[in-house]
Amino acid sequence: MIERIVIDVSNELISSAPSSDFDGLVGMRAHMEKIEPFLDLDSNKVRMIGIWDPSGIGKSTIARFLFEECSHEFQLSVFMENIKRRYPRLCHDEYSTKLQLQKEFLSQIINQDDIKIHHLGVVKDRLKYKRVLIVFDDVDQLVQLDAMAKENGWFGPGSRIIITTQDKRLLNAHGIKHIYEVGLPSDDEALEIFCMYAFGQKSPFDGFENLALEVTKLSGKIPLGLKVMGAYFRGMSKHEWKKELPRLRNSLDGEIESILKFSYDALREEDKDVYLCIAWFINNEWIEKVEEHLPKNFVDVSQGLHILAEKSLISISWGYIWMHDLLAHFGRKIVRKQSIHEPGKRQHLVDAGETCQVLENDATVSFHINHSSSVPLQNLIKTNFTYVSYAFCWLRSFILKLKKK
Repeated sequence: MIERIVIDVSNELISSAPSSDFDGLVGMRAHMEKIEPFLDLDSNKVRMIGIWDPSGIGKSTIARFLFEECSHEFQLSVFMENIKRRYPRLCHDEYSTKLQLQKEFLSQIINQDDIKIHHLGVVKDRLKYKRVLIVFDDVDQLVQLDAMAKENGWFGPGSRIIITTQDKRLLNAHGIKHIYEVGLPSDDEALEIFCMYAFGQKSPFDGFENLALEVTKLSGKIPLGLKVMGAYFRGMSKHEWKKELPRLRNSLDGEIESILKFSYDALREEDKDVYLCIAWFINNEWIEKVEEHLPKNFVDVSQGLHILAEKSLISISWGYIWMHDLLAHFGRKIVRKQSIHEPGKRQHLVDAGETCQVLENDATVSFHINHSSSVPLQNLIKTNFTYVSYAFCWLRSFILKLKKK
């Protein structure tokens, strides 16, 4: 009992300590002013609020900032991050999926690891009298909301449930009427975002004003693109900036893909391979697991990860590696383009349907695919459920060929 009290007090002190995580963020106060009417914190009614944008504009950052600002006003609070990737997808047994989601949710909000639930009414039973602040970040399936926040009556008066998603239809389907649509930053804010990553401050260094303005204009207004381009120019001399500009003018069109390609093309070949491995197989993992599953022939995995983080192509926080969806999608697109019509010739192969197709055409090619991939098959089976399908496909095709003989 005493140990539990000590832990609770320690957690309370940690959570109440002022955070400096958002000191360098641009435009957050403006977003808070716009979202305040949706929150209506003075109302005692339970309210669900959606935060929606296409990928890369900043909905998760806004939700995190809002959570840090407001969580102290609630009895219980939780930020359920990256639900799309970190929590189970719908399987054949929908009920079991919902039970697992509820268990994860309750475990986090009441800070209890060994919680057990046997029916889907537990959330309502435990929280219906509690004023809670909940953020469900990056939701992509209705079943996730049905499991953890099916209706307002599950939570106590004054509760606020925030849902971030790229899918506005999902919010409508759940009956959420209060939806904040995140817009692109203004010209001034775009310049500030770029400068934060290029110069470590919200304005250019002396003599770099015109250069920064031109690069910002070429980069467009998507915050992720501004971040990546700012990281690319960080530490360069004025001469190096001027040397890069002609290539930039020919390469960038303000679209996010051209920006990501420009930064990717500037990487060393080995760092490109590390980038593609993370994009395909081991995104959102502990750094130890990433290093374990990356191929042994890489000279220095840690250095490669450090370079990708410096270029803002991955984020490393508390020992955890995360790559933005847009960056991961771009990496997967690069590999698909290696051989559009013949998947077996690609550097990596993940899609279960394409894998089965390749293996059924020639069972012996599976070893070539595995060895041409940067990640050993036995490790991929541990990491990605798709590779269980991979193994079964290979076994099925091998048996079929034996029967034909």
